[in-house]
Amino acid sequence: MPPPSGPERLTLWLLLLALSTLFLCSFDKGHLYRPGLHYMNSAVELAAAENLSPDHHFRLFRGLRPGSDGAPVYEMYSRFPVGGYALIKLAILPFGNDLSTRLLAARMLMLLLFSAAALLAFHSLARI
Repeated sequence: MPPPSGPERLTLWLLLLALSTLFLCSFDKGHLYRPGLHYMNSAVELAAAENLSPDHHFRLFRGLRPGSDGAPVYEMYSRFPVGGYALIKLAILPFGNDLSTRLLAARMLMLLLFSAAALLAFHSLARI
């Protein structure tokens, strides 16, 4: 595909400028900040990603407790495909027990994926 022409190039730059504002305005969001279900959903998704490990046979669960016979009982949770949880796990892995930084890393990953989808949509429309 040839490089974008004048109007396409301007549109691409405007799209990149709009997407960059998402990243510039999101660095203070390393905490659970919205009322309602937003904080609960963030916490549950982060817990499922954090618990994803070979020790638990890659089960997607949000809680673990001992059963009456002493065997572990998993509170299973699997809302999305495992690939997203694996990406979140990789993004939060370097930050240890710092919840604020892990939340920020997970949100930055989601913004990156959103931006990639927007650029892919632009590229698809530009080809049409």
